[in-house]
Amino acid sequence: MIDVNVSFGNWPFQYFSQDTPAKLSKHLKKNGIDRALVSSSEAAFFPDPDVCNKKLEASLKNFKDLIPVPAVNPLLENWENIIDESNSKTVKIFPGYHNYSLSSECVEKMIEKLLKNKMPLMIQMRIEDERSHHPLCRIPPVPADDVIKLSLKYPNLPIICLCAYFAETVKLLKASPNIYADISFAETTNFLARLLRDVPAEQLLFGSHTPFLYTKAAVMKIEYAEAGTDIVEKITKTNAEKLFLN
Repeated sequence: MIDVNVSFGNWPFQYFSQDTPAKLSKHLKKNGIDRALVSSSEAAFFPDPDVCNKKLEASLKNFKDLIPVPAVNPLLENWENIIDESNSKTVKIFPGYHNYSLSSECVEKMIEKLLKNKMPLMIQMRIEDERSHHPLCRIPPVPADDVIKLSLKYPNLPIICLCAYFAETVKLLKASPNIYADISFAETTNFLARLLRDVPAEQLLFGSHTPFLYTKAAVMKIEYAEAGTDIVEKITKTNAEKLFLN
């Protein structure tokens, strides 16, 4: 399996047991995850996320199964350098944590660059469930309607929404074929069967949101899904390969 939603680093409100790349790699392999797209959890709060990007890349350099994904803050002047200098096939943004909207002019400029470089955009819709936020640090989620407007404006840009709730996932994927979503926050009974009533498997990606959520919980969604092997293969591997690894 390919996991498109893994983080590594420190977090002010939780301790993580996968606190070294070796532990993270071993933990993911134990759960059947062969490769993972990994971003820095510290980038959400750090003044310049590129400091975290460089730290992450150095930490993961000996682990071919852990693929670093740089974080970009389009409000900062170095966003273009991050994109140009990255070996990654994508970048991730944190609009809620970095305090800008998807309709901002800086986002438009960044997207023009991504389209030129043929790079998908990963959007962290949320990191934690809003109900568990520290009372003095309540970070708003990215509005689904804002993502939809962006996708319709840039139909050639693949947009990957991470940690969208079930209802948000359905709304997003029904709205535009260039929106994709991971399954980490899509919670409901028989979630995959219910998702596939409304959205195609080609727009779904396996994501565990490790270490913020239990990795096994995402794996079990697939193990107990009432879906054919071809659909499971798309969600857990093929879709991610087409977007990020080709």
